[in-house]
Amino acid sequence: MKTFSVNDRGARWDRRLLWILGVGAIVRLILLYVLGDLDLWMDEEQYQEIAVNLVEGRGFALQGQPTSWRPPLYPFLLSGLYMLAGTTHPIVARAFQAILSLVNGLMVYMLGRRLFGERVGLGAALLFTVYPSFLFYNNHLLTEVLFTFLLTVTAYCFAAYLENGRLPFLAASGVALGLAVLTRDIVWPMVGIMTLLIGYVTRQDFIRRTWHSAVLLMSFLVITMPWVIRNTRLQDTVTLIATNGGIVFLEGNYEYTPLDRPWRSHALDPELKVRRLLPTGLTEGQRQRIAFQRGLEFIRTHPGLTLRRAVIKAANVWGLERELVGVLLKGGYGKPGKGVVLLVTAAIFGVYALSILGGMTGLCFAVARPGQGMSFHLFFAALVVLLTVAHALAFGHPRYHLPLMPLFSVYAAYAWTIRREFWNGRRSWAFKAASLAAGLLLAIWIREVFSVEFERFVAGLGGRL
Repeated sequence: MKTFSVNDRGARWDRRLLWILGVGAIVRLILLYVLGDLDLWMDEEQYQEIAVNLVEGRGFALQGQPTSWRPPLYPFLLSGLYMLAGTTHPIVARAFQAILSLVNGLMVYMLGRRLFGERVGLGAALLFTVYPSFLFYNNHLLTEVLFTFLLTVTAYCFAAYLENGRLPFLAASGVALGLAVLTRDIVWPMVGIMTLLIGYVTRQDFIRRTWHSAVLLMSFLVITMPWVIRNTRLQDTVTLIATNGGIVFLEGNYEYTPLDRPWRSHALDPELKVRRLLPTGLTEGQRQRIAFQRGLEFIRTHPGLTLRRAVIKAANVWGLERELVGVLLKGGYGKPGKGVVLLVTAAIFGVYALSILGGMTGLCFAVARPGQGMSFHLFFAALVVLLTVAHALAFGHPRYHLPLMPLFSVYAAYAWTIRREFWNGRRSWAFKAASLAAGLLLAIWIREVFSVEFERFVAGLGGRL
């Protein structure tokens, strides 16, 4: 086996990784050429507006006013890229995201190799590098690519710390998590979970555990606190990373929230939209506080409906990645023929299903094996639960599981390497848990395809050439 020397755990990297990354680079270059002039829509327009305002000296602002509506890191990154390139054309951001997602393939390889060995690292890198949804999201001005990369970096640094107990890796994981929170604040509770998992390294040494926990928390807070202070001063109330969370929470928990596709609250009649139901003349932060209070009050007074909605929203989080298919059907990527639409749809759905089913299986069997990696397996499981519960309390959307797909790629590749052991372990709890997870996922997909999306897909396909 040919290898080239790289200083990681004193090992060498397989040259096949270069072929994987090379193919990934070619595919990204082709899609950048084809999709480089996409129109901006919805959230993309806001990110672009803030970035342009930063470039032109108007500050972090929307509609001419200083704002906390969006987390700051992605707009700041866009503005930095635009200033370096001397243009605010989105092609600059799209090219950068293509490179960043390729680098993330390298991070996935390093994580897979650290956890399970060379074969898993290569398989995970291949699966993620050609993951269809990310190939398309590279060309959208959304936080998916940056947030996913930072979450992968957090996972890799924390895995390295859990393996060798070195504080620089722990501090790096805190910094990476802080940057991830500045991109999407949904994962801030992970700092508490990581603090608990530090016990796997420090054992019963109270002083060492306190010191390590302080390093993690300080590295996290030094990244996030300046923006919290800025927002709190601007909004005249305690405000953390962004002010859109309260609106999103209330949209998912009020009387007009759609039962299916709850994220479509923004498409309701104007008089039913959340923003029209909140008092005016307040800061974004004050309106967010009121929105949270009203959402919690609705949950308290409608527990049965809330539970039903939460189950559906949790199912939506792990639903098929149909948003990009919808964009394709609406003509967002031009007007390809029916054959192309069917091929792209099959690729998006198929690779996702392969990754998530294999990843769930790999995670179950990894947890069932006591060993050094147990603490990281618990980290990943906690991350899955956190994102599922958090989005079930707001409104679920299939794209919200995307940041976890690099990690699922690692566990899917691991499942492939131990595939001969599955049947021998069919009496184990790991096999039963993996089978239960697969059954639930298949039930979710069948329901949404035939009860929610099938007619819409057929109607959209009918408009193709």
